[in-house]
Amino acid sequence: MWSLIFFVCLAALFSVGCAGVGRTTSPPPASKTGGDELVEEARQISAKDGLLEARDFLTVKLAERDDSNGAMERRFERASTDKEFVYPDSLAALPLAERKRIGIAFIPGMRAKAGKEESKPVAALRAAAKETEKLGMDAKLIPAIGRGDVDKNAAAMAESIREVFERNDKVILLAKSKGAHDLIYFLRNQGTAFPEAQRQKLCGVCILAGTVQGSYVADWFSRNWNPWAIGARASLLLTGKGGQISMLKSVADSPWIGVTNGFPLDTYPNLTWINLAVLPEGEDGRASGKEWSKFYSDHIQKTNGWESPSDSLVETAAEVLPGSIDVPEWIIRVRGNHAFPSGRFLDGAPITPNTKPLEDGMNPAAGGEIMDAFLRSLPASILR
Repeated sequence: MWSLIFFVCLAALFSVGCAGVGRTTSPPPASKTGGDELVEEARQISAKDGLLEARDFLTVKLAERDDSNGAMERRFERASTDKEFVYPDSLAALPLAERKRIGIAFIPGMRAKAGKEESKPVAALRAAAKETEKLGMDAKLIPAIGRGDVDKNAAAMAESIREVFERNDKVILLAKSKGAHDLIYFLRNQGTAFPEAQRQKLCGVCILAGTVQGSYVADWFSRNWNPWAIGARASLLLTGKGGQISMLKSVADSPWIGVTNGFPLDTYPNLTWINLAVLPEGEDGRASGKEWSKFYSDHIQKTNGWESPSDSLVETAAEVLPGSIDVPEWIIRVRGNHAFPSGRFLDGAPITPNTKPLEDGMNPAAGGEIMDAFLRSLPASILR
């Protein structure tokens, strides 16, 4: 088996050498994977004027889409830079009796596991959950299947989420990365079966660097005909992991495809949506730093045929809701890469000034620092 894998990879390497970069003159239409007009515009500007122009365009457009008019971003930065400061109208400032009736569920992304060990992103969410508990709120880290299909993950986590709804008066759901897909799928399917009284409890959804409108990297791995992408799929098939290909296909597409008019407010009437969107921080308009895989990131950049500002896994424009979704949306803009805790706010202030990154990447303790700042800045008005 391993000799066959080696042959596939060798063939891919030879083919890349012969084929070259193979860039195209225009990107594929965003609508092909369910992306909205903002995703399309960012791609077109990138192709015509370059990544830096596209990044500047998105910096402005994300601010225009933000229904908090920059307030949530400013509050979060203030709380992040001063760990002693608490907004008097924030969740953290509520009386303990009220905080005890708030439940926050944490939904991990694709890397639910790192071999037999808990992955750093999940460890960061666990630290965030512990910080939430320190303030007297109910916190639950939702079990997820590492690299599991979106529909299976949504079904698997439904009962755990139901428990959070049943024992609290108000609920906030927080997801990272691919967890956005699992969560949105849950909201469109299993969540609709919850009793109306429970659905009214959902007051907030917070997505951190999420696949809110799909992932171009997942699309490359699952559909691109570049020899490297073919070799990656062949390797998954030959090692008994072929199911991950279907998972990647589902994450490549927007989870909002086919959504009915009026959703989600017709089902979750008290909902406010918060997206943390990552603008690439590199001088060339690309994300830098310690990436998920520099090897594959470089090859995708060279062979995809097009680029758009991204955090190295998800296009920045795809980290916010489609323009057709009518729900209050608060947007927090930061600069960095998909491991956004190591990034900075737009004025250069670090997101986690009190947590030092580890030599091999993100320090999971950053999750606790981020959650502490989030709860000290999130307006209690979100509870309605």
